[in-house]
Amino acid sequence: MGNNIEYIILDNKSLIIECYIGKFSIDELIEFKKTVENDINYNPNFNVIHDFRKSEFLFGIEEISQYINILSKKKKLLNNRKSVMITDTPNQVVTSMGFDLKKSNLPIQVKVCSTFETAFNFIDLPRKDWKIIRTLVNSLKN
Repeated sequence: MGNNIEYIILDNKSLIIECYIGKFSIDELIEFKKTVENDINYNPNFNVIHDFRKSEFLFGIEEISQYINILSKKKKLLNNRKSVMITDTPNQVVTSMGFDLKKSNLPIQVKVCSTFETAFNFIDLPRKDWKIIRTLVNSLKN
């Protein structure tokens, strides 16, 4: 399985969906964030769904601190928003929780969860949109 990160920006839902497939170093995540930041449709006010369920992170807490330090210097990436991380393995949970614990100086609310329902409730996505967003998430992984 090769590494792949797909994303879509939904202006009409004020939402960014990111799907990660493969094994990732911190440098790969930093490069991906640069790509998203440079997208013409990017808006730092949009909530983000990160689907990590088909990924593995090849870095530890020190690299998470480095990642947060880089993010904190990129004002275009930061604003008051919600970021939900969908996980299903201990590696994904530990890495996501590490981000949540270390991000104290960032204006981002983070939730780590394992279900779409919890994710959608956290970002206040209207129930009428749940099916289409779930379908979009799954289509990005194929």
